[in-house]
Amino acid sequence: MPRFADDVWNLGVAGFAGNRYPSEFLIDFKSLRLSVRREAAREFLFWRLNTRPVRGPLPSISTVASEWWNLRCFFRFLDTEHGGLRLDSVTQPVLDAYLAHCRGEGLLTSGLRQRLQVLPRLHLAAPALTTDVLIVSPWNGRPLTRVIGTEPRREHENTTPRIPPKVIGPLVQAALFYVRTAAEDIINARVELAELETSVEDIHGLSIHRLERYLDGLAREGRGVPAVDKFGRQARLAGSPAYTYVMRKSGAGPAVAGGIYDKRIDQALERLGPEPGGMDTPITPHPQTGLPWRARFSPTAVPYEERLLRTACYILVAYLSGMRDSEVKELRDGCHYTERSADGVVVRHKVHSRLVKGGRGVAENWVVIEPVAEAIAVLERLPHRKALFCRPVSRDRYSTVTANRMNENLNAFRAHCTHIGFPVPDVDGEPWNLTTRQFRRTVAWHIAHRPYGTVAGMIQYKHLSVAMFEGYAGTSASGFRAEVAAEEALARLADVVERYEDFKAGVRSSSPGGARTDNEFGRVQEELQDFPGRVVDERRLHAMLKTSARTLHVGTLNDCYYQPETALCRTAGGPDQPMLNNCRPDRCGNSTITTRHRPGWEAAREDTERALAFVGLSDLQRTALRQHLHDINKVIEGVDHANN
Repeated sequence: MPRFADDVWNLGVAGFAGNRYPSEFLIDFKSLRLSVRREAAREFLFWRLNTRPVRGPLPSISTVASEWWNLRCFFRFLDTEHGGLRLDSVTQPVLDAYLAHCRGEGLLTSGLRQRLQVLPRLHLAAPALTTDVLIVSPWNGRPLTRVIGTEPRREHENTTPRIPPKVIGPLVQAALFYVRTAAEDIINARVELAELETSVEDIHGLSIHRLERYLDGLAREGRGVPAVDKFGRQARLAGSPAYTYVMRKSGAGPAVAGGIYDKRIDQALERLGPEPGGMDTPITPHPQTGLPWRARFSPTAVPYEERLLRTACYILVAYLSGMRDSEVKELRDGCHYTERSADGVVVRHKVHSRLVKGGRGVAENWVVIEPVAEAIAVLERLPHRKALFCRPVSRDRYSTVTANRMNENLNAFRAHCTHIGFPVPDVDGEPWNLTTRQFRRTVAWHIAHRPYGTVAGMIQYKHLSVAMFEGYAGTSASGFRAEVAAEEALARLADVVERYEDFKAGVRSSSPGGARTDNEFGRVQEELQDFPGRVVDERRLHAMLKTSARTLHVGTLNDCYYQPETALCRTAGGPDQPMLNNCRPDRCGNSTITTRHRPGWEAAREDTERALAFVGLSDLQRTALRQHLHDINKVIEGVDHANN
């Protein structure tokens, strides 16, 4: 650990962020020209690292490292624009000038807010600073959102865009294809390439005999001469002989020899034709077409496919585990293991990593599903150093740098999906721009909004939520359960608002609880004077409907506005929550049934009529089915009557 008086602090020893470069955690106080700046910065950062805020935990190491950069920007402004003005001489006009200076840099709103956040914290740290302190309270304590001119974000609303279903579906399918089908071929190609590189070292001199023997072998196998493919450094040579590869593969020489060697290769090309790639690794048939999923590998195609494979593994791990990007990047060899349940029946897949955000590198376990385990097994077979998503510390021709370029790699993978039979459609006429943060937000949204939906590969979101909540994701430190709860609250509010709009349009409920719901909606409409030709405050409307949203449980046959005293599904000593498998939607006082539920009841009627047509039913079975059909018809008639 660095000491307080050191000129350079390396916070990377406690950073625990595999998705950040080590240089981002280096704090070099010598980069500040004035000694008073160096001491003030040292005292401020020490205060930030060791002083717990009034609310919340200590800031993460990454946060403190980024604040060093923002603090240095402010000091640079004081030195260049105000002649080295001390902090204790800074006035409000100086801070206003710094705000204008930052705006002139073209920062986004979020970047501008982050740049300015260090100023209120400098003022708050004044009692702990002895060298130089910021006496003036920046903008008299006004929130930065008002200073910058932006509206504060709504409570619990996540602004990270979620990946549309038409994008995430083929994306996950393509990732599963790479992990389950293409991975073995790519790994075998790397082994072949490594063996070729090793054998080249044993080649001494040139041998026309070895070259001719290799070319004759290609002819006997019905193959062409290895040619430069689209991964060649000079695209204009695509289709021409890969002279260097042919010489190395045949053992005729370590490189292009020219003269008679080039001539013999050209003659073979005229006779046999080109074969893009030319490596010997066999290609597995594509499960959709039965044809090889790609042409033969070339030396330049191997690292390209490796990068795609590593990106496919990232997609599966990040999306199907709910882990944050920084936590995915902390996965290391041996991180996956299995445990059996107490009865020995269920096998649970688990992974071990570090909880970065808010946890300062605390070890944690995640419960995951089988595709995540498959992806990790593939990553362990790919070249890596320490972390599975490695950043090679030295330049290597066949290494793939993925850890800190994952957004770029994700979008390259999305564009490549078309070439392997899983095209990803555009959104609003533009390719969807993928980022690492979108996967966690998207799976949380789907679990909350479409719990019984499925993702590519027939993976059920309900299955995902059970697995995620069983282990790590159920802990308070992870925050994933809280994210899902926030999404569920937003989903319920959106459903209540939609039902309120239906009520204004004249849609009424026919179930026992419908009158209570309609009366509540009528009260809201009357209080807001929400009638045709009048625009109401959307925020006030949402605030008034939030009470209903807290108790709403959306269903196919009805919606339940749960109140325990009138719930027919509750049993003595049971939990204080709806028991969906014991619901009586046509009789319960909490139930509301409207025209949006009519298709579900019609489907139930068709199923009952088909069951009645079975031969061999007992009298009791037939009587029960007829009574059930009568109840269904009564509900449908009630819906139609209430809305006519």
